Parts: sequence; structure tokens; C-alpha cells
Amino acid sequence: MMRLSCAAVALAAVLAAGCSAGEGGTAAPTAPSPLPSTSGSTGGSPTPQSCLPAAPANFKVTTTDSTRVFTWNAVANAQDYFIQIARVGSSDGFLVDTNTTQTTYTWSGHPPGSYWARVYARNACGSGANSEQLLFN
Repeated sequence: MMRLSCAAVALAAVLAAGCSAGEGGTAAPTAPSPLPSTSGSTGGSPTPQSCLPAAPANFKVTTTDSTRVFTWNAVANAQDYFIQIARVGSSDGFLVDTNTTQTTYTWSGHPPGSYWARVYARNACGSGANSEQLLFN
């Protein structure tokens, strides 16, 4: 019972100190404001650009009769890469929209035609910028 009385007295003292700030006293200390988050996982906070991976550089395609091999430079802090391939002038969406942890992707068995491709890196902060688009047949 004695502990409960001491706790009540302490709480009353804290409340009184906080109320006296409006009467010419000094304000009770307050907790510091939280710093902005540097991760993309918090609701509503924009992801800092420095956290996102860069666009993959040196994106190239090597073509043979039935296979297209895409390569690009590794990106610092990338966890994986997404490669997207679509038919030029089509609104049907991507024929390929897949991820890999490698810096190469092989596509075979595609129908004849003109295509474009791009790749982007991802990490815990989100998706980085796209590479340059490649046009190929």
C-alpha cells in the first residue's frame, strides 16, 4: 500500500510541474521528435532517393536465331533485378516480367517480331530507376 501512495504522490508532482509551465514556470521536458525514417517500409513517408538502387548500366542484348541473352552491370546494394520485355507497339503488356539475382537473363522460344526490354534493380527501399530501353528483333 505504501508503494501505491508513493507512486500517486510522484505522479501528482509530475502533473503539477507540467501545469505550472503555463503559469510562468519552466516547461516540463518533452520527448524528442522522432527522426524521419530512412526506410521505405513506413506508411506515408517518402523513400529517400539515396536508399534506392541506381539504374543498371551497360544493358545489352546478344541475339542468335532462337535466343536473346541480356546482360548488365551489377548495381551496389541491389537484392535482385527485374527484366521486362514487351512487343513494340503492343498494349498487351509484358511478355516477360520476371526477377533474377543474376546480371544476365536468357530468353528463348519467342515469336518473331520487334521487341523492347529494360531492367531495374530492387532492394529493401524499393525499386530503382529503369535502365535504358533496348530495341531488338
